[in-house]
Amino acid sequence: MRIILEALKIDKMPKARLVHLWFALLFILAATAYMTMPEGGQLDHFNEQMASFLQRKAALPFPPAIWFSVLLRQAGLILASSWFILLYAVHWLFASSDIVGEVVLSQGTMAIPPMTKTKDRSPTRVALKAYPTLLLLAAASILPYVLSIPLMGIPFFVFSSMFSMAIFVRTFENKGIPSAMEASFQMTMGMKFFIFVSFMFLQSITSMAASLLQMVFARSLWAGSLIRAFFFALNTLAFGRMAALFYRSLSARGALTAPGPLDGN
Repeated sequence: MRIILEALKIDKMPKARLVHLWFALLFILAATAYMTMPEGGQLDHFNEQMASFLQRKAALPFPPAIWFSVLLRQAGLILASSWFILLYAVHWLFASSDIVGEVVLSQGTMAIPPMTKTKDRSPTRVALKAYPTLLLLAAASILPYVLSIPLMGIPFFVFSSMFSMAIFVRTFENKGIPSAMEASFQMTMGMKFFIFVSFMFLQSITSMAASLLQMVFARSLWAGSLIRAFFFALNTLAFGRMAALFYRSLSARGALTAPGPLDGN
């Protein structure tokens, strides 16, 4: 619960105004998408046909044109959310590098190199350089997601928790993608279920709050869209903060369990 509350403190950053700007951009983008989202009988009919197909009672239906419009908006929101999750996480990790300068080992201390911000290595530039890798990792998770649908998505959640730190290992430890995925697997050893539950619990809390507010303003379409947009922005930045918190803590844990300079290894 403590890490959930800490993740929700999205403006607890040295550059709080920058976080407010990100939140405003996400809110405007999501509100525009939700308020212009197509609705109608065609979508309802297509959803019913898909339900029948998944129950093996009918053939696979061809989606109507309006469905592609919805898909385009949702894909845009996913891309925007992915970018701001990474952007927030990288900024937080740069800011936190001054907080934890070294970790105490049983045989002594080992310094954690600071993430120096220069013209060539500013947080935004680092995030921009890492974003294509994030998209590549996301594309690689599509097949596990599809295959895990009949199993309530559980294999996908295990997969995503297992390799959730790969993008940060790739970015800050300069490892190749296969090596970063292997390092993420080792880093999250014994923590995969906790990582999964933490993100799901965060999502559940914000979803419940959004649903309660939408019930209050059930008659107002624009109010419901604004509520969804608000929690979309909040979730995005909170996910970025939580991901950075996990990477920072797991990196420190790895340093504590790694052979020290006095081991002679």
